[in-house]
Amino acid sequence: MPGPQDVLPSTASALRRDPTGTVRTEPRRAEPATPDPPLRGAEGSGPPAEDRPPDDPEGFCGPEWVVRAQDGHAEEVLAEIDNVLCGNPEPMTRAWALYARAIALSVLDDTGPALASARALCALCHDLALPAAGLRARALLVDLLRRDGRPEEAVVQLAHAVAMEPLLEDVHDREVQLALAALAVALRLSGVTAEAGRVEARLAPVEPRLPRHLRVSRCSNLAFEQANTALAAHRAGAREPDVALLRLAVAEIGRAEQLAAEGSYGVVRDEAAVLRALLDSVDGDPTEALAALCRCEHVLRRGAEAVPAQLFWAVGRVRALRRAGRTEQAVQEGRLLLETHRGRAETTRLALAHEVMQAEEEHAGTVLHGARAYLEQAEERLRRDVDLLIALFQARVDLLRAAEERRSLARAASLDSLTGLMNRRAAGGAVAQAAALAPGEPLALLLVDLDGFGEINDEHGHLAGDVVLQRVACALAAAAGPARMVARWGGDEFVVLVRADTAQAVCLAERVRDAIRDSAEPGAVDGVTSSVGVAVRTEPIDQDVWMQRADVAMYAAKRSGGNATVLG
Repeated sequence: MPGPQDVLPSTASALRRDPTGTVRTEPRRAEPATPDPPLRGAEGSGPPAEDRPPDDPEGFCGPEWVVRAQDGHAEEVLAEIDNVLCGNPEPMTRAWALYARAIALSVLDDTGPALASARALCALCHDLALPAAGLRARALLVDLLRRDGRPEEAVVQLAHAVAMEPLLEDVHDREVQLALAALAVALRLSGVTAEAGRVEARLAPVEPRLPRHLRVSRCSNLAFEQANTALAAHRAGAREPDVALLRLAVAEIGRAEQLAAEGSYGVVRDEAAVLRALLDSVDGDPTEALAALCRCEHVLRRGAEAVPAQLFWAVGRVRALRRAGRTEQAVQEGRLLLETHRGRAETTRLALAHEVMQAEEEHAGTVLHGARAYLEQAEERLRRDVDLLIALFQARVDLLRAAEERRSLARAASLDSLTGLMNRRAAGGAVAQAAALAPGEPLALLLVDLDGFGEINDEHGHLAGDVVLQRVACALAAAAGPARMVARWGGDEFVVLVRADTAQAVCLAERVRDAIRDSAEPGAVDGVTSSVGVAVRTEPIDQDVWMQRADVAMYAAKRSGGNATVLG
């Protein structure tokens, strides 16, 4: 199980640590006159064509910004993003810009402004009702909060992300796939494996159609999780790491490498080489393991995206040196590697500390040895911290789900089951509140009754009548518009409540009549018209009196022959 410091993905890694699952690709560039420093690699440019949304314009920069920021061009990307944001871009471009800006700032270790960008992105997605982008934004916020040493707040945000998941129904939508992949990564790296497995199961039916970088990311995440668990077996009392599980990790990273073979995912190839060398260090010829580790030593010169692989490399190096009889060298190199990775990826660093301890003293692995006891206590504290965070997460998820269930029940209790409009009980409360408002603002109450509806029920049956009511409800809601309250008052009567003066209310009533008349197909036997009574108030009025005025006006319209509007 991951420790508190590696519970969240680091946005500096586009493979495992970027919550979108975007795999880090290395831009192709011409050979410079002076070679680039070896910290960042060099081939490939931007997201592969198959990973770019098919409907994106050629100039769409969102995913490419993310990649370039992680490939050492964060300052350049920030300048481009700030220029785009100044131009008031359309919502999705703005969302991608804020996302990439937060990542670029985090790469530059400017966590405060990165958090501000992530929070602004969450607010933007909420205001624009973009649930997929909003969930992905939450995953990014979780990452940044963890890196800023705020695990409790990060867990609360992760719970909110899980609560948003039911809004994402269409797993064939690319934005939904990105969001679910982001959630699965955050959950798995948080140690909430059951929830992660459930989200991954949702993605399973569309697995072959997922963008390649998402499939690579999932295999790589699982491989590193298995490798961590395999090494933990040694510290939990077993004489050796779990070799069988380590072999599974190697097989899984092999799948990731195979999937990435057509792209330029250099970090995946390095990770695969490191895990194979680690397996040789544990269960193979130590001399061959040392040679394999030398061949992939360049992983140490990568950036923050390769920290887990760097730590696994260090574990393999110390163990192979110790097994080869070069104990003094194992101790010296192990201590240096421990210092290099102070405060990073604590679970894997604990495995490295265990290997150094074993090298430092022949009997350090015995149960009652002080160094081993100390490490066991440290691991137990780490495990308790993680368990507490997961318990907090689960409690928060349960609370949010219960609140949503209560809201759903409340919505269901206020809706008419046939038409989906507000029912009489809920509408009565709204009318009462409107009737009691202070003087000045005109409010109009429209009472709509269908003409000829009884004959349709008598001649064609109640099922045909239900179809008419549903059709009329849709036409009425569309004609009234989103700023109005529309309700089924009972039977074939409907109520509309709107902020309008007398002239505006009469215009709306006429529009409603036209919409209801035209809702049936030409020549249909179930066509209906409507009689509308209108009552406008400009000062507080008794609810029943107001409703009676509209009712009297509506019956006057019916007595005139129907299909008419009367002002009461």
